[in-house]
Amino acid sequence: MNDNVNYHSPQRTVNYQRRSVSVGESSLQTCLDDGFEICGENQTTKYALNIEQLDENDYICAPLPRSNNQPTAKTCWRARSAFAPSPKSNFGPKGTLKKESSFSIRSVIQDPSSQRLHWISPPYNILIIRKPGPQTMPEFRELILKLLKRRLNVYIEISEHMHLPFATDIELKEHAERCHAFDHENDFFKIDLIICMGGDGTLLHVSNIFQKSCPPVLSFSMGSLGFLTPFDFKHHEKILNEVVSGNVAVLLRTRLKCSIVKGLKRQSLSAASLLSTSSDDTTNEETNKHTNKDDKISHLALNEVVIDRGPNSYLSNLDLYINDRFITKVQGDGLIVSTPTGSTAYAMAAGSSMVHPNVPAMVICPICPHSLSFRPIVVPAGIELKVKVSEETRLTAWLSVDGRNRHELHQQDCVHITTSVYPVPSICRFDQLGDWFESLADILHWNLRKSQGRLDGSHSPQHDVQLHEDQTKKSSSTEITSSST
Repeated sequence: MNDNVNYHSPQRTVNYQRRSVSVGESSLQTCLDDGFEICGENQTTKYALNIEQLDENDYICAPLPRSNNQPTAKTCWRARSAFAPSPKSNFGPKGTLKKESSFSIRSVIQDPSSQRLHWISPPYNILIIRKPGPQTMPEFRELILKLLKRRLNVYIEISEHMHLPFATDIELKEHAERCHAFDHENDFFKIDLIICMGGDGTLLHVSNIFQKSCPPVLSFSMGSLGFLTPFDFKHHEKILNEVVSGNVAVLLRTRLKCSIVKGLKRQSLSAASLLSTSSDDTTNEETNKHTNKDDKISHLALNEVVIDRGPNSYLSNLDLYINDRFITKVQGDGLIVSTPTGSTAYAMAAGSSMVHPNVPAMVICPICPHSLSFRPIVVPAGIELKVKVSEETRLTAWLSVDGRNRHELHQQDCVHITTSVYPVPSICRFDQLGDWFESLADILHWNLRKSQGRLDGSHSPQHDVQLHEDQTKKSSSTEITSSST
């Protein structure tokens, strides 16, 4: 330690006090934000001037040097809440969360493990979404008939309704008046319950259809992976009875709201070009509506929002902001902003950590970054991310939401990402924790390995039981193979 420096000198103490007073006075001049308003330019300017008047002695540590090629963020004296926005507790016209009598009014957030489904009235309109292909058609027909015989209205997609043999199938023809083709515009708010028959992509398709309030989703695993589909169709009758009666565990899978905002230069150029080609007032109104529609596009993502270089041969060059504060540059193949649900998908393959869906967070994961120290991070769900295509980029970037809805991003185009208040309520097989860990072990084979033996060479009872189960499975598979041959 340098003896010439007196860290407790009166002069430095006065400087620290003067700094605290000046910052305190400037904080009184700024507006108090409730989480939705933004500080005005005058207040921000006054605060910035007060900060600029301080000399180096006013800082406990010397200020870091500022690089000229890094964009600067707007100074704003506020702290955005890191809490996730409270999700909507109504799912469709009849689904809601069951109110616990032990839930205290003082509690801010209900315990996710106690969230259970409650029906305001019994579900009557059921939407069935299945994986395309002939493999699931027998189960699809069986489920439709059982629901129709219960005097329930069944909605299926238009393509499915066209291929069902209502004219030749006697049972389907008898109940054909209650089997409807699902209209995305008119039948959106009629659906009480959604039944998925497929894999994880089927659930992503449901999330893409219901971009606002989503009814409860019952998922049967009939795909190749099935990490998000916990139920087996063999027991569908018992499962349906329990779900219709209510009081089943439900997992609220949060989604991300992604908004695309074009750069100011592109807005002015597109508006000028469209207005120059218009000939009358009617055309002007139509072009104005068209430009306003294209200036901002919004999507909800259940898994992730990906911004990558697409077919371009150059690196992506993106600027990352959190709550309007510049954080870092992203140079690489792209960037993944994932939900906890999506942390076991693309983000996991890119090296991110797996996050339980009940954790209110967002995962920021680079794709092949051109930096050894750029590691994935987990941030609070209440923040607002902004990803801007840098002015220094060589070519455009591309955005996709859950692997679809591709959009090309040009220079100065921004993507705003926040946590949506519209989750996807997924019905659990066991509970919110049990389903997730079972999927990790059974589907992703998380931390499964051959157990190490004891020093004396003997095996534990658990090892003997596991060995017996493996031998039983092997013998049964051998019998099936021999019988089929």
